Amino acid sequence: MISTRTKVKGGKKMNSKNKPSSKKSLFIILSIAVAAVMFIPMLYSSIYLGAFWDPYGRLDNVPVAFVNNDKSVTKDNKEYAVGKELEKNLKSNDKVAWKFVSYDEAKRGVQGADYYAMIEIPEDFSQKIADSQDGKFSTPEVIYEANKGRNFVFSQISEKVAESIKTELSSNIQKEVSKALVDSLYDVKVSLKDAGDGASKLQDGTQKLLDGSKTLADGLGTAANGSSQLRDGLKQASDGASNLQNGTKQLLDGSTTLSNGLGTAASGSNDLKAGLNTLANGESQIVDGSGKLVDGLNTLKQGLTAKNDQLPLLVSGAAQLSEKTSELAQKTSALNYDNFSALANGAKQTEQAVSNANAVIDNKLLSDLNTNNLTPQDIAKLQAVIGTVQKVDTVNKTANIGAHLSAMAEAVKPLPSSMQLLSQGASNLSKGVNQLVSGLADTQGKAATGVDQLLTGAKAIQSGSTALKAGLSTAAEKTGELSNGLGQLSSGSVSLQAGLKAANDGTATLKDGLSTAATKTGELADGLNKLSTGSVTLKDGLNDANDGAFKLKDGLNSGYVKMNDNLKFNSDNMSKFVSEPVDLKDSSINGVKYYGEGLAPYFVCLSLWLGSMFINLILSISKKLKVTDNKFVTSFGGKLLIGASLATLQALILSFALVKGLKIDATSISSFYVSNIFIAIVFFSVMYGVSYAIGIIGTPIMFIVFLLQLSSSGGTFPIETAPAFYRAVGQVFPMTYAISTLRMIIGGINSSLLHKNLIILVSFMGAFLVGGYVVRAIINVTKKTDDDMEELKAA
Repeated sequence: MISTRTKVKGGKKMNSKNKPSSKKSLFIILSIAVAAVMFIPMLYSSIYLGAFWDPYGRLDNVPVAFVNNDKSVTKDNKEYAVGKELEKNLKSNDKVAWKFVSYDEAKRGVQGADYYAMIEIPEDFSQKIADSQDGKFSTPEVIYEANKGRNFVFSQISEKVAESIKTELSSNIQKEVSKALVDSLYDVKVSLKDAGDGASKLQDGTQKLLDGSKTLADGLGTAANGSSQLRDGLKQASDGASNLQNGTKQLLDGSTTLSNGLGTAASGSNDLKAGLNTLANGESQIVDGSGKLVDGLNTLKQGLTAKNDQLPLLVSGAAQLSEKTSELAQKTSALNYDNFSALANGAKQTEQAVSNANAVIDNKLLSDLNTNNLTPQDIAKLQAVIGTVQKVDTVNKTANIGAHLSAMAEAVKPLPSSMQLLSQGASNLSKGVNQLVSGLADTQGKAATGVDQLLTGAKAIQSGSTALKAGLSTAAEKTGELSNGLGQLSSGSVSLQAGLKAANDGTATLKDGLSTAATKTGELADGLNKLSTGSVTLKDGLNDANDGAFKLKDGLNSGYVKMNDNLKFNSDNMSKFVSEPVDLKDSSINGVKYYGEGLAPYFVCLSLWLGSMFINLILSISKKLKVTDNKFVTSFGGKLLIGASLATLQALILSFALVKGLKIDATSISSFYVSNIFIAIVFFSVMYGVSYAIGIIGTPIMFIVFLLQLSSSGGTFPIETAPAFYRAVGQVFPMTYAISTLRMIIGGINSSLLHKNLIILVSFMGAFLVGGYVVRAIINVTKKTDDDMEELKAA
C-alpha cells in the first residue's frame, strides 16, 4: 500500500513540473483566439454589407441590351418615332448600363454572359400608335427578356426597369393622346361656337323667312282678293265693252244710212242744179214757148212738190246717231279712270308680290325643305306652291299685264270726253240735218209758189224773164252751194263711218282682250288662292323651323357656354395630368437610405450571435482545459463578466467599423453603440446559460438555434412571407427582437415597441442565466450525491 502511494505521488510531482508550461501555451493560444474572435462580428458584417451596401446605386455597371427595331411613321403631317425617342432618352439614363445593339447580338448576349437582360421595341410599335388615332386600337408591345438563372435578384430589378420603360411610354402615349383629345375638344368648342353663330344666323334667316312668309301670305291674300276684284272689274269692263261694241255697231249702221242718205241728197241737189242751169240756159226758149214753159213749170212744180223719201231717212239716221252717241257717251262716262288705274296698280302690286315671293325662293330654301321636320306631302305642296309662284312670276314678266292695263287705263282716260264730243257733234249733226230738211221744204214751197206765179203770170213771163233768169241763176248758185254742203256732209259721214268702224273694231278687240284678261285673271286668282293657302302652310312650317332653329341656337350656345365654363385646361397641362394623374407623396417613416442599412440589423445580429458563440466556446474550452485556477475567473459570475466584456468589445469594434467605415446613418450613434453592446451581452448570456448548464455541448445546440433564427427572424423578407412554422418559431428566439430593435435604432424609434423588445431581451437573458445556473446546481448536487454513494459503497 505504502509503495503504491509513493509511486503515485512521484508521478504527480513529475506531471506538476510540465503543467505551468502547458497552461501558459494554452493561455497564449486562447488569447490569440480571443483576439481573433473579437473581430469576427466586424469582419462578417462589414465585409458582406460593404460589398452590397448600395447595390442599386451601382446598377449602372450592369449591362442590359436595348434593341430598337421600331420604324418611324408619318401620319397627318406628324412623325411617330417612339423607338428613336426612347433610345435617345435611355442614352442619358443611368439606371443600368444600356447597350444599344442589334437583335441578334442582344439575343446571344442574354443567352451567354454579356447581358443580364434585353429590351426590344418591335418594328410596328410607332405604326400601332399612329393607327390608334383612327380608332384602330392594337396594343403595342415592349418585349422584355431576362436571363433569370444568371441572377434572379437582378432579373427582378431589370423587370422593374422594363416596367418603368413601359410606364414612361404609356405616360408619353397618354400625354400625346390626351393632348390630341383636348385639342379636339377645343376644336369642338370652336365648332360649337361657329355652329352657334351659324344657328343664330340660321334663326335670323328663318325669322326673316317667317316674316317674309307672313308678308307673302298677306300679300298673296291681298293679291288673291285684288285678282278677284280685277277679275270682276274685267268682267264688268268686258260687259261694258260688249255694250260699247253694240253701240258702236248701231252707230256704224246709222252712219251707213246717213252716208247713203247724204249721197242721195247730194245727187238730187246736183240734179236740181243741173235743172236750174237748164232753166237758165233755156230761159230764152221760155220766152218763145210759154206753153212749154207752163208744162215745164208744171213738171217743175211736180218735181218740187214731190215727196223726198231719203230726207226722212237722213233725219232718222241723224237722230239715231245722236241718240246712240249720247248713250255711248253715258256708258263711256261710267268707265272710271281711277278703277282702271287701281286695277293697273293692283296688277303691278300683284306682280311685285309674286316677284318678291319668287326672289325669296332660292336653292338654299329648296334644300332646306328637306332638312326640316316636314312630311313629304307638305314638301310636295310647298314645292308645287313655289313652282306656281315661279310660273306666275315668269308669266307676269312675259305678259306684262300691269303695263298693258296701265296703257289701257291711259287710253280709257280721254275716251269719255271724246265720246262726249262725239255725242255733241252727232247732236249738232242731227240738228243740222233737221234744219237742212226744213230749209229744203221751205225752198221747195217757195219754188212751188214761184212756179204757181209763173203759171199764173205766164203772160208776164216775157216781162219778167230777166228777173226769172236772175232768180234761176240765183237758185242754181244756191243749189250748187247746197250740193257742195251735201257733198261735204257725205264725205264727213263716210269719215264718221270709217271712224265708227274703227271704234267698233277697237271695242271688239277691247271686249276680247278684257274677256281674255278676265279669264286669265280668274286663273291667276285661283293660282293666287292656292298660293295663299300654300303660303299659310309655308308660314306654319317656317314657324316650326324658326322654333327649331331657335332651340338649336339655344342648345348650341348653351353647349358652348357649358364647354367654355368646364374646359378650363389646355392640352399641355391636361396631357401632363393624364400622363401623371396621381402623384405619389412619400410620407414613409423610419427611412433607410441604402440597401446595406436595411440589411445591417440582420447581419449585425448574425455577427454578434456568431461572436458570442465563439466567445462562449473559448470560455468552455478554457474551463475544460483548466487554463487558470483563479476562483473568480472560474466562477459563474467571473466567467459571465469576462464573456460579457468580450462581447461588449466585439460590439464596439463592429459598431465602430459600421459607423466609420460604412457610414451607417442611425437615428442616434450612441444608441447604436449601446444597443449593439446590449444585444451582444444578451446573446452571450443566452449561450452562457446553456453552456453553463450542459457544458460544451451547448455550442452545437446554439449553432442549430442560429440556423433556425436565420429563417425565422424576418431579417430579409417580411416574416409574413415565411411558412407558418418559421413564423411560430421566430416568436421564441431572441434574434427576432434584437433585429427589430436595431431597425428602430437605425430607421426610427417606436418607443412602445422598443420598450417591449428590450423587456423581452432582458427576459431572455435573465431566464437563460438563472436557468443555466439552476440546472448546473442541480447537476452538481446530483453528481456529489452519486460520488458520496460510490465512496460509501467503496468503504
